[in-house]
Amino acid sequence: MKRAILIIMGFLLVGFSAVAQHTVKGTIKDENGQPIPGVNILEKNTTNSAASDLDGNYLIKVGNKATLVFSYIGFKTQEVVVNGRQMIPVRLIEDSAQLEEVVVIGYGSVRRDEITSSIVTVKGEDIAKTTASNPAEALQGKAAGVQVLSSGGSPGASPQILVRGITTNNGSQPLIVLDGVMLPDGTSLNFLNPADIENFQILKDASASAIYGSRASNGVVLISTKRGKEGKSIVNVDLSYGMQHMQKINMAGADEYIKVVNLRRTNDGAQPLYDPANFNTDTDWWNEVIENYAPITNANVRASGGSEKINYAASVSFFDQQSNYDKGWYQKVTGRFNVDFKISDKVKLKQDLSPRIERYENTPGALYNLLRIDPLTEVYLPQSERIGRNSYSIYAPSKNNVPNPVGNIARQFNETFFFGFFSNTQLDYKITPELTFSSQLGLNVTNAQTDVFTPQYFTTPNQQNEINNIARNTNRNFDYVLNNTINFKKTIKEKHFMNFLGGILYDAQNYNYLNASRDGVPDNENPDLRYLDAALGEGITVNGNEAQDNILSGIFRTIYSYDNKYYFTGSVRVDQSSRFPKNNRTGVFSSASFAWDIDSEKFFKSSVINNLRLKVGVGEVGNQNISRTGQFFSVGSDSYVFNGERVVSSFLSQFGNTNLKWETVSDKNIGIETSLFDSALDFSFEYYKKTSKDLLFNVELPNYTGIPGLVAQNVGSFESEGFDAQLGYNKKMGDFTLGLNFNISTNKSKAVALAPGNEQIFGQNRPDLGGRFIKISELGQTVGLFYGFKTDGIFQNQTELNSHTSNDGTAIQPNAKVGDLRFVDKNKDGLLNDDDLQVIGNPFADFYGGLTANLQYKNIDFSMQWYGTFGNDVFNYPSTFLYSGVQDVNVAEGALNKVWTPENTGAKYPRLTQLDRNGNYQRPSDLFIEDGSYLRLRNVQLGYNFNIKGFQKCRLYVSGQNLFTLTKYSGFDPEVAAGGNVINDFGIDYARNPVTKTYLLGLNLTL
Repeated sequence: MKRAILIIMGFLLVGFSAVAQHTVKGTIKDENGQPIPGVNILEKNTTNSAASDLDGNYLIKVGNKATLVFSYIGFKTQEVVVNGRQMIPVRLIEDSAQLEEVVVIGYGSVRRDEITSSIVTVKGEDIAKTTASNPAEALQGKAAGVQVLSSGGSPGASPQILVRGITTNNGSQPLIVLDGVMLPDGTSLNFLNPADIENFQILKDASASAIYGSRASNGVVLISTKRGKEGKSIVNVDLSYGMQHMQKINMAGADEYIKVVNLRRTNDGAQPLYDPANFNTDTDWWNEVIENYAPITNANVRASGGSEKINYAASVSFFDQQSNYDKGWYQKVTGRFNVDFKISDKVKLKQDLSPRIERYENTPGALYNLLRIDPLTEVYLPQSERIGRNSYSIYAPSKNNVPNPVGNIARQFNETFFFGFFSNTQLDYKITPELTFSSQLGLNVTNAQTDVFTPQYFTTPNQQNEINNIARNTNRNFDYVLNNTINFKKTIKEKHFMNFLGGILYDAQNYNYLNASRDGVPDNENPDLRYLDAALGEGITVNGNEAQDNILSGIFRTIYSYDNKYYFTGSVRVDQSSRFPKNNRTGVFSSASFAWDIDSEKFFKSSVINNLRLKVGVGEVGNQNISRTGQFFSVGSDSYVFNGERVVSSFLSQFGNTNLKWETVSDKNIGIETSLFDSALDFSFEYYKKTSKDLLFNVELPNYTGIPGLVAQNVGSFESEGFDAQLGYNKKMGDFTLGLNFNISTNKSKAVALAPGNEQIFGQNRPDLGGRFIKISELGQTVGLFYGFKTDGIFQNQTELNSHTSNDGTAIQPNAKVGDLRFVDKNKDGLLNDDDLQVIGNPFADFYGGLTANLQYKNIDFSMQWYGTFGNDVFNYPSTFLYSGVQDVNVAEGALNKVWTPENTGAKYPRLTQLDRNGNYQRPSDLFIEDGSYLRLRNVQLGYNFNIKGFQKCRLYVSGQNLFTLTKYSGFDPEVAAGGNVINDFGIDYARNPVTKTYLLGLNLTL
């Protein structure tokens, strides 16, 4: 009997052993055939588990009839029955719903279906496709209602972000919030490494941004950085190297230049200036100044991973961009270290540290003089004339008094060293499963030092610097944010979802600057002596100051949804700002929004429409962007001579306004969202209207008041109105994946009220155009329009000239000749004067938008992105001299074929004239206004994914940026710089350094 029992037990053990020892292995890949490391493999209903290695391979011992569960964040969980198999390959499908489930909003996050306001998301993977010093450049064309206004092609240039138009005269940059920490106004995104960005969330309407109150009138940009996830460590290495090409601008050579200069004089009855036989110099200044290709380098290393208790993400990046001049470059080194600690089931701690170093040398703005200098001038003086001159004085003076651009660049020494440190500490304590307390401390420390050396040199009596000078400017800022919030979330009876948030917040910004300069550095050539202590001159200048801005705030927000059909969000924020007088420091900003999921209703039945949502929102946000001294009275001092003695006097230099209060923007938004064909096609449309009141203006009071200067006041109102639309198609078809996303927007920003007695605001005074302003904002009209004279062609003959008279026969343009411009007498009073000035163009587009295409087939991927503006004008300032040769400056190549002559009567530009008595080029007019519409291929990229042993993923790509532009604009770049003030500066082409074409080769590796 014993023996029988032993035999039976032996068989059972053998059988059990056979089951336990059955080994299953395979490789886990994603839809693109790339291995996935760190996938959790669990034998169902047991604790037996394993994980895939770096190559996606796994091995687990299970029973013959076991069920394996494969799970990984961002992918759909998959169950597979073993059925005795030993080799089971697995392909996991991306779970887009899971990836997009949570969206960051102000002071928290929600499921995407709980959003009731206007928020647009741009993923970090789309940002990283563009290589640039500033990730904001990659936002252009990717988000409806968001414009990215260029600051030119110089290294380190920082573009401006404009969200849904203009509602203020005090800067239009949105508030930047990094991982929940508000950054100072005007913060440039240069400090960010694009590879660290998880996504951008742009809050476009007040119902979304009112939670940020006084600093949200221009919209809010929330930036979330990448964080570690539980699993094996992953190392990413991204490298790219490329060249930037500046397209050559062809100017007239010596032959054509001499003909233009001489013809200008002979047309006025004077003698020619130059005899061609006396000149054999033909300098191509473009070739002397511009390097056709300049390198750009980007390197980034990132490691991430974690366990149940600690997750981490760390990165270090290096970026280097050289200019197309002998001087000018931008370099930065950034680090980011994000760690998440799970201290207990109730307590979590997040700590982010981000140091950065930026160094840059100012890129010369030499293009303007390069275009104007004559080609008859040599670059350098002859050797015989250099005797006794230092190295900065050997450049030849031009014949038309335009500064030698090669010499100007050689004499430019302007470098900046910048150090920044960002820290974000957040503690979350789960008091109960529904109630969480969060405390966040954000620190932002910056230190910038700029050194400028101006050498002693002599070129001509009008172009010299008799004594050299050294200057150092330092700016130190220390900002901190303390946020304490409590959040309650609960679902009742599976239909009522409630989310309440309350908090007390404190934001402090501390500014400190010190500037000093001194003349007389003992050695003009030795860079080791360019320090303030080395200078010996008597010319000393020192100034410095410090200031602090504080905002104390209280917030409350409620989010409620019923039955996953009806959603409501309401918020209130109360701010107290130190920028306003005590009696007006408090501002209250509230919002409410509602969304209705129509497709969830029983009456709605459609096999085509997967989602249909209607949403409406209203709210108020504020603006405090005025001088912090606007509320104060200031006393200044001056001196004068009385009876032969110097007398010092004091006077009221600034009249303060103790009644200043918040500038407020009211916002209305209505939109519809829908998805069709299994969510392959999605569409959204939103209409908005924003109205600002109590605008903060610096107003000049009438002389009879005796009040000096400008006084800050709450006057006026702006209105911004338009719509945003987005259409996307994303579909996977076997090995082929297609993604097309298109957005289009319109906006009109107008002045509906201005200061009493001031129905016009002027900008951009041009002394060379008769001292007239070329920008105007008028009551009831779009802000920042172009202002000047309208023209009515060119006088073709004497008959036309004689007939251009007033009713009594008086010549309207008495100094005009045949071939001159005919200006419009707007008020028909028979005189041509400033009363005839009128609106001549609009720099803002009728509509703007972008198209992004992403395609992938097996191991090959392709993407491209287009951006365009349509219906906008550009004031082509270089055309004021490129076809006239005023002051004998050079002209564009072929100018002789584009100006009026008796043989070329269909020309656009008037005759050449030295005296220009008719003021063809001395008046702002629509001659200089051109259609600035353009369509630009912003980025195109072709990548190939391949396998190398030891690497999870390898990808090689080639990329091009700004390769192709369709436009009628005759200037150098239709994407003109925005300038410091969008209203007064935008749309004027001042021959800044244009956006360059960039060619790149890159490599992505995952270890």
